Amino acid sequence: MIVRVERHDGEGSRRDLPPAPGSYLLMLRLQQGARLRIGALGTFDFPAGLYLYCGSALGAGGVLARVRRHVEGARTLHWHVDYLLRHARVHEVWARFDLRRLECEWAQALSVHCGFACPAARFGASDCRCRAHLWHAEISHSRLKSALPRLPAPPEPVWLSEAAPDML
Repeated sequence: MIVRVERHDGEGSRRDLPPAPGSYLLMLRLQQGARLRIGALGTFDFPAGLYLYCGSALGAGGVLARVRRHVEGARTLHWHVDYLLRHARVHEVWARFDLRRLECEWAQALSVHCGFACPAARFGASDCRCRAHLWHAEISHSRLKSALPRLPAPPEPVWLSEAAPDML
């Protein structure tokens, strides 16, 4: 299934998301808690709820290609998030189109926010010094959405699942 990834600008018009480089946040929903093996990283307990995954896509196809891969489901398990996405669903995507790799800045900001917990140390952070790039939200969906624009170099919402209203 091809998912059309779109962006909504301030006037409410819809445009295709460009295949530009940038960093992104996946807002994921895990319906039921689960003990999951995340490749060589190990086995972890993931409580049910909302998660934020910080990533970047600076290569060919940029954020558009990476988001499509995450939303449609990867055929091969390559990144840590691929293992989680076998059980969780992407409900929203926030992004910033920039050549800077912002995923670490965002992960650091989330790590000190009292509304987020780290369910799996080093998740998504094999190539950096961050504690993790996956954070379990211990705050409501509305508070989570209001926190994202306050991140450093804040992302903007670029994709919303049709099922997203169900997560409230």
